[in-house]
Amino acid sequence: MKLRVLIVEDQVMFLELLVAALKTIPSIEVVATATSVQEAILAVGHHKPALAIIDLLLPGGSGLEVAQKAKELSPGIQCLLLTAQPGRVEWSSELSGCVRKIVDKVRAFDVLHREIDAIIQENFLRLGEDAPVVPGDVLTRREFEVFELIGQGLINKQIAAGLFISQHTVESHRKAIARKLRTSGSDLVRTAALYSRRPSPQAGSL
Repeated sequence: MKLRVLIVEDQVMFLELLVAALKTIPSIEVVATATSVQEAILAVGHHKPALAIIDLLLPGGSGLEVAQKAKELSPGIQCLLLTAQPGRVEWSSELSGCVRKIVDKVRAFDVLHREIDAIIQENFLRLGEDAPVVPGDVLTRREFEVFELIGQGLINKQIAAGLFISQHTVESHRKAIARKLRTSGSDLVRTAALYSRRPSPQAGSL
């Protein structure tokens, strides 16, 4: 199961960055993008996403209008609103179950990752399925160190030198990390790169 996501953002460069960032999350499927209120409403009706990430200021109206219509068209949808002035946003009580959070665009990527992680966990638990694993919860301290260095783009030789261990040990750690995170190869590198841009979670015990 993947979390179906709609992104509504009229700044094309920021929209492309959001799409690229979310595509690195294995449990996410970006089903559509939109750049205006009208496009967004049509996309919600057609794709029925579980999550909509919506810019507050859009051509043709407000992101709050999109959230209101999305609630009608796709019951149970959750919305994250993006704005440069989060402290000035107010919405009606009707949207309290739909609008999950107002996200400051300056901190958008970190906050979005945390909120999406929480939504994914909630959805999997509700369905009684195994939720995606969180690296900081399942990796040992050493494995987490290797994982972080992978995310920084280092190869095995560089990781070995930095941690004063052999390349063979690094390879063993990579295999263990891939197994625990249920990923491999380039997906492991993308996942590690994503986490390298997040606030560091607490590593597991040895």
